[in-house]
Amino acid sequence: MDKNTLIAIGLSAAILIVWNVLFPPPPPQQAPEPSVEEQTTVSRSQETVEESESMGETLPSTISDVPKVSTSMLSRDIEVETANYVMVFDTRGGQAKSFQLKQYDHTKPRLTLSTWFPFLETILGPDFSETDGTANQVEMFGGQLEDLQPFKIEFEDFPKANQLLANTVFSSDQEEIILLEQGETAFLKLTSPVVEGLQLIKTLRFESDSYLIGYKVEVINRSGQPQPLKIRHYFGESRIADTQRFQQIAHEGPVYFMDESLETISSEDVSAEEWDVSRNMQWLGVEDQYFISAAASLTPVRHGFFGSEQRVRKGERYYVPYYGVRLPKVMLESQRMVESEFELFIGPKQEQELLKFGRNLKQSHDMTLEVLAAPLLDLLRWIYKYVGNYGVAIIILTIIVRLVLFPLTLKGMKSMKRMQQLAPRMKKLQEKYKNNKEKLNQEMMAMYRKNKVNPLGGCLPMLLQLPVFFALYSSLSSAVELRHAPFLFWINDLSQPDGLGITPLLMGVSMFFQQKLTPQSAMMDPTQAKIMQMLPIIFTFFTFTFPAGLTIYWLTSNCLSILQQLVLNRIKTPEIQD
Repeated sequence: MDKNTLIAIGLSAAILIVWNVLFPPPPPQQAPEPSVEEQTTVSRSQETVEESESMGETLPSTISDVPKVSTSMLSRDIEVETANYVMVFDTRGGQAKSFQLKQYDHTKPRLTLSTWFPFLETILGPDFSETDGTANQVEMFGGQLEDLQPFKIEFEDFPKANQLLANTVFSSDQEEIILLEQGETAFLKLTSPVVEGLQLIKTLRFESDSYLIGYKVEVINRSGQPQPLKIRHYFGESRIADTQRFQQIAHEGPVYFMDESLETISSEDVSAEEWDVSRNMQWLGVEDQYFISAAASLTPVRHGFFGSEQRVRKGERYYVPYYGVRLPKVMLESQRMVESEFELFIGPKQEQELLKFGRNLKQSHDMTLEVLAAPLLDLLRWIYKYVGNYGVAIIILTIIVRLVLFPLTLKGMKSMKRMQQLAPRMKKLQEKYKNNKEKLNQEMMAMYRKNKVNPLGGCLPMLLQLPVFFALYSSLSSAVELRHAPFLFWINDLSQPDGLGITPLLMGVSMFFQQKLTPQSAMMDPTQAKIMQMLPIIFTFFTFTFPAGLTIYWLTSNCLSILQQLVLNRIKTPEIQD
């Protein structure tokens, strides 16, 4: 197999990657089917009297000492600040209205040709010049679904109570919470007045050095008669996207983990009706390429659910997914309560932070060929500790990978060079035995043996490099560390395309010189040769939409290949034997 064929194989594989970037396929879906409660998918119609009775057995004894809560209070905001985020609660409804990550900006200004040539924005992306300090921090609660705010509680079949509770002002035991010292923990308690015989008490736990939030809810029947309740908890929606469509490499939308498997759903699929998932899930949430909001239940639930609503921005439709859980139906006796408890993670897909949540949340950072991608990403982080620049770290990582693969690469290059030397003789044999394929194969194998050439020797080492390429591509594309990370000069965000197109052009030039240095097969027909000559131009165009970090990796890899080829071209090979 000659060098050009090998390049075509590798580049064809790369085309598949680019195609998936430009036109990502919808995630696999499995429509829920009605089944019994123990099965994966749960239907709403399966509520039974037995469920209510079993829930009643877990209820605590009669509650006394009803707190006096005024219904005429003015609402106010309660701010919770930690080292990682600022969260704002509205006492009206006892719901969250904002969750800003202090260490992550929503957008970052960048130098790009689209500033002067707006038609290039679809390729190079916008310049993100309109930023405003803290207002530009990543907002995990986008506020796009005003009637489904995070930490909202709803009672099915009880619309009057829902409407009143949404406008009820909760009392709070804290004016504000500030946790900036390591190891600090604080609690916030929100208590509603009695509305339609029901009272809600929400207790939240915050930690200064993590993105974990504890959440406990008590629903108390203060009336003098039993009340049938179907309780739903809403935890949040997806954040407002800050990237272009061609850069949305990873899944975005509903996600959950169950039976040791990460499951994803399209936001569009859950727009018509809510999508229910089993109570046996470890966690559920909504995610994008770099961030995730997830919740795990510490008390029994009926099932989790997802939904989404359609919105329009800049003339384009998009879906805003949300998620929550539904408790088992219960006949709540007078002066008794239903207690539910959850733990939430709202933050970046950073490995150390995801591990604090546990429950396999780390797998939400889904990477292709993770067995290779994860160690490569760990190595990249380790290099960064010493160089302090992720662009430089990518270059060093590429050099290390190429050095590790150098023995295989060198062997493949030698084999291809040897095959190129044999090409004229192979062509003569083909002409001589064009009507006798069996004899042709015998003569070719004899020639390979005499010259100690393995016809697959150049192919296999190159193919073994493809998994490494896929793994590097996956790890560099999804690492939150590279988001807004600067490199040098005009490249101040490795997660966005090179706005001036300089590194893509350099990549194309390096690919062109790499082809010129590569031994050309005498057996290649003119059509194949023309196609090969066009590949640098084609891939230069594709890399205009690549994040700059990936383009730097590819450019560095090409430059190293050129150096390797220059060294190989100086190595003398044995004379061809007839």
